[in-house]
Amino acid sequence: MLTAAMSDRRHTWKARWVFPVSSPPVENGCVEVEAGRISTVHNRAASSDCTDLGNVALIPGLVNAHTHLEFSALETPLEPAGQFSEWIGSVMRWRTDRGPASATILAGAAECLRTGTTTVGEISTDDSTLPFNPRIVSFRELIGFSPERIEAQLEIARQHLDQSANGNTLKCGLSPHAPYSVHPDLLRRSVDLAVERDVPLAMHLAETPAEIEYVQRGTGEFVEFLKRVGLWQTGDVERHDSILFYLRELARVRRSLAVHCNSLSTAEIQFLGKNPHVAVVYCPRTHKYFGHTRHPWRELIQQHASVAIGTDGRCSNPDLNMWREAQLLYSNRETISPAKVLELVTLAGSKALGLEDETGTLQPGRAADLAVVELSSKSADPFEALFGGGSVVGTIRNGTPNW
Repeated sequence: MLTAAMSDRRHTWKARWVFPVSSPPVENGCVEVEAGRISTVHNRAASSDCTDLGNVALIPGLVNAHTHLEFSALETPLEPAGQFSEWIGSVMRWRTDRGPASATILAGAAECLRTGTTTVGEISTDDSTLPFNPRIVSFRELIGFSPERIEAQLEIARQHLDQSANGNTLKCGLSPHAPYSVHPDLLRRSVDLAVERDVPLAMHLAETPAEIEYVQRGTGEFVEFLKRVGLWQTGDVERHDSILFYLRELARVRRSLAVHCNSLSTAEIQFLGKNPHVAVVYCPRTHKYFGHTRHPWRELIQQHASVAIGTDGRCSNPDLNMWREAQLLYSNRETISPAKVLELVTLAGSKALGLEDETGTLQPGRAADLAVVELSSKSADPFEALFGGGSVVGTIRNGTPNW
C-alpha cells in the first residue's frame, strides 16, 4: 500500500511516467500541487517536498460519464433476460425492494474514488443526499409515459436544478430516461427547461433494436412491456423515421449526453459528427454483458463526434472500475491511438459533463485530481506500459491522497 506525508498547501508527486493528456507523456515526471490545484508538470529535479511513487503512472482522475450509483449494493449484475424489456422489469422490481438509496450511493461513490474515478455523471432517481467526493454531476431521471405525470415530473426537475442554482457546489442536470419511458411532451419540455437553465441533459438512446422498432413503428416488445405494467396508452407514441429525432432534441441543449447509442445509422453518426456538443457515452463492459452488436465508437471518432465512457451501474456491470473499461477499450481499439483511449476516459468525459476547465487533464490551474496506475515493467513504450500494467493503486483528489 502506498503511504505518503504531504503538506496541506504544497506538495510534489513524482512517477516513472506522467500523462497530462493535454500534452505528451513525461518520463520521470513531477506534478506540483498547491492548495489543491496543479501548479506545474515537469521532469526537473524533484523538490524536498516530493513523494516519489516509483514505477507507476500519474494520469488525470478518471471520469465516469454515466453511471447509476443506486445499484452499487448489487454483488452481481441482474441477469439479462431473453428480451431487454424483461431486464428493465427486473430493474424496476429491484428499485421497489431496495429501500432508501443514500447508503448505496455513498458506497458506489467510495468505490469510484478507490478505483481512480474523481468525476461522475450520476443518474439520480430520488432526493438522497449526494456526496461531493468524487465530484458529481447529478442528472435527475425523469420518467412519465402518461400526460398526467408531466407536470409532476417537471416540478421534480425544477426542484433538483434549484440545488445548484442556490449556491450548492453540486452540479445538476436532467435525464429524460428513454423513448419508451418518456411522453413526447415531457421530453420537449425537459429539453426546454435544460436550455432555459443552461444545464446538461442525458438520455438513453438506441440501446436495442427493440427500442428502434418502437420509435419507428410503435410496435414490438416495448409496447407489450408497457401494456404489462399498465402504462400503455394508445396515441402516446410518436413515430419517427429514426433516432435522429431524439438527437436533434438533445442538440438544442448546450451540453448533452446520448447514452449507449449501440446501433446508429450513417446519418445519425454524421449528425453527431457535426454536433460535437452532443456526446455519445459508450459503456464497454455493459455493452459486452448484453452481447450487443459491434458499437460504432470508432466510426464516431473518425467522424469527429464526441465520445465519452461510462460504467453504467452494477445492474449491468460487475463493478464501477473505469480503469477496466479503459483496458477493454485499449484491447479493442483497432485504428484508435492509445493516447485517444486515455483521453476517452479522462478529458472526453470532462468535456461531456462541462467540466473540462476543472478536470480531465494535468495542467496548471486544474484541480489536482489524479489516478495512480501500476506500470508494466516489460515495455519501454509509455502507453504499452500504462495499459499493459495492473490496476489503479491510489487516487489523489484535490491534492489529497486516497489509498
